[in-house]
Amino acid sequence: MAGAKFSVIVPAHNAEATLEAALGAIFKQQCQSGFEVIAVDDASTDRTAELIKKFPARLLALKENLGAGGARNRGAQAASGEILVFVDADVFLQPGALAQIENYFVQNPGVAALVGNYTAMPGDSNFCTVYHNLFTVYHHDLSAERIEWFWGALSAIRRETFEKLSGFSEEYPGASAEDIELGYRLSEAGREIRYFPELRGVHGRRFGLASMLYNDYHKSVLGLKLYLKRKPAGKHPHGFSSPKNGLNLALAPLTALGLLAVPFTYGIPWLIFSIVFLTVNFSFYRYILKNAGARYLVPSVFLHWLSFNVIALGVAGGLLGLALGRGLESKSRWL
Repeated sequence: MAGAKFSVIVPAHNAEATLEAALGAIFKQQCQSGFEVIAVDDASTDRTAELIKKFPARLLALKENLGAGGARNRGAQAASGEILVFVDADVFLQPGALAQIENYFVQNPGVAALVGNYTAMPGDSNFCTVYHNLFTVYHHDLSAERIEWFWGALSAIRRETFEKLSGFSEEYPGASAEDIELGYRLSEAGREIRYFPELRGVHGRRFGLASMLYNDYHKSVLGLKLYLKRKPAGKHPHGFSSPKNGLNLALAPLTALGLLAVPFTYGIPWLIFSIVFLTVNFSFYRYILKNAGARYLVPSVFLHWLSFNVIALGVAGGLLGLALGRGLESKSRWL
């Protein structure tokens, strides 16, 4: 596929559970410009490389695990397309996704990059996976069309722009803050990034309670550091950066403390903080009810409260890490 206008880059590390479905969805796509697929096996120890060989994709096999940023960069270096499309190995593109990207760049020549979103419902139906997916989708959708962040899971960028900014940082472990940080650099360089909500993919990753809470903690540590140390002075933040969520960071721990103090306070502080927490997040809970139904509502309310307690701990961990001199490139996921 030499000369293809689009290069779809799929970083994959031990992705055998979802990779086949992800690649299958990509090869069902059509666009007028044509496309190539570059799958980067990031030193997997499972059947990832074997599964890639089932498809007409170019396989890049890395000898050492570089993390998502490094794997995407190696794919970009091998690409021939004018537009780089990044799709994670656990994201299943919706029909027509590449054609949507193609049309968007044609109609918006001044846009350097665009970011999509997950579908409201994920590939797995367990409570943690559904809640976590809805939380991500809801907050993406609160973002304005003009944004100052990037999202490696499903996005596209002009190759010339990507190369001028030297791609993703490779200083972050695993898949963490490398995409948001690239968005900050794009914004600082005056490049326009758009949120394109019509571009969707099903998220195929399954979350259990432990993996979900660990993910929330780790992302909040890095998010806090990025916000304080790297965020550009712009007006187009992610939808998560809302006053409501700032309030949630206080309300969730206060509700937990109120619960512990029930024997001494007759539950009055706990009741007050709980009512305020539920009221503040009423629109999110209505969104859950609309998209997932009543079965998921009560578990999601509990998971939302639990998650914000963990996010608050992550914010504290990030502050402590900065105080101890552990900056954005710290290899620790805890501070």
